[in-house]
Amino acid sequence: MFIKVNGIDLFYEKSGQGSPIILLHGNGEDLHIFDSAISCFSHHYKTIAVDTRGHGQSTCGTKPFHFHTFAADFIALLDALQIDKVYLVGFSDGAITALHVALKAPERIRAMILLGVNYHPKGLLLKSRILIRLVYIGLIVAALFSKKIRKRKEIWGLMVFQPNLTLAELSQITTPTLVVTGEHDMVRQSHNNEIVHVIKGANRLIIKDGDHFWPFKKPELFHQCVIDFFYNLHIVK
Repeated sequence: MFIKVNGIDLFYEKSGQGSPIILLHGNGEDLHIFDSAISCFSHHYKTIAVDTRGHGQSTCGTKPFHFHTFAADFIALLDALQIDKVYLVGFSDGAITALHVALKAPERIRAMILLGVNYHPKGLLLKSRILIRLVYIGLIVAALFSKKIRKRKEIWGLMVFQPNLTLAELSQITTPTLVVTGEHDMVRQSHNNEIVHVIKGANRLIIKDGDHFWPFKKPELFHQCVIDFFYNLHIVK
């Protein structure tokens, strides 16, 4: 389904009944990366998966890509759907968007799970940052000849230049939070530990033998982590 928010057509899918949970995908992906999770969570929640601006079927609009903009789109979607509060699960760039929402409109989130999140580009391992920059350089050249590649370059550039949050900003977050990384994640474990340290009452989980994409390689474990965290907080009634 499409809904007009902030000058774009935002695409989302909705299924199930109950308390709303929203799923936010990562860089260059679309909501279908959560297909297995949607099938599972729709038995417990009203499950909403969203294509971020410029991803999947959502249109780009005229604004530069920025996580503040993505967060504003998300909040506008909640307003349009008349949803007061949600349980939020964000993967990678989706988790960064979740941080921005928690700072901008904390009253809209009951609890959130951040999967493979970073609050600054230096939170990524050095080898990952080098690879990302090399790909970005290649996209700069290719974008001279292709409009489609120009869009991809802008999306990829999010990982090069954003986010630029600070620990002081993150310390303002009081939303019940679970921060999860794979044991072999592309995000530094110490970086995620910093996030957990400054967000009051945040919980931390490291997935043994998991990499950055563990939620989709170990879907049953991912689904159970989400359901258990929200249930154990006595948030889901």
